[in-house]
Amino acid sequence: MKRIQEEHKELLRSKTELQHQVSQLKEQLAEKEEQMSRIIQKRRRTTVAHVEAMNLLTSTQAELKESKQRCAAEENLRKQQEERSKQEIDQLREELQQLQQVSNGENRERKQQEERGWEEIDQLWEEIQQLQVSKGENRERCRGFWKRIQRLWKN
Repeated sequence: MKRIQEEHKELLRSKTELQHQVSQLKEQLAEKEEQMSRIIQKRRRTTVAHVEAMNLLTSTQAELKESKQRCAAEENLRKQQEERSKQEIDQLREELQQLQQVSNGENRERKQQEERGWEEIDQLWEEIQQLQVSKGENRERCRGFWKRIQRLWKN
């Protein structure tokens, strides 16, 4: 019986030790579960942040693509406007050159006509001075010359 009592004591001690170990294991398990819970929450927050970052990245990429398309369209429009402006400027320069050529030609003609008129006036004046006819004849010739001079001035 002593032996049974000793075994019983031994069993009780083992039981107490086992209960103590179970208690420690339960505490460790609770700590591990708490750690797991914190890790899971942290991962969830990280995942949410990652998803938000991905959404922001996606929307930013879409905005960038749209902005690039708008910029490309604006650049094309600007180039077209520049090309049209350049063509208009070239056309206006060409028209100006043509007008200058016409104007120069008209000026030359006008100067030539003016020079011819002065030459004729000079000739008439010389003829008037050379005339050494009587006053009556001279007056008639002078009137004729003056009429010619007046016609030249009108032209």
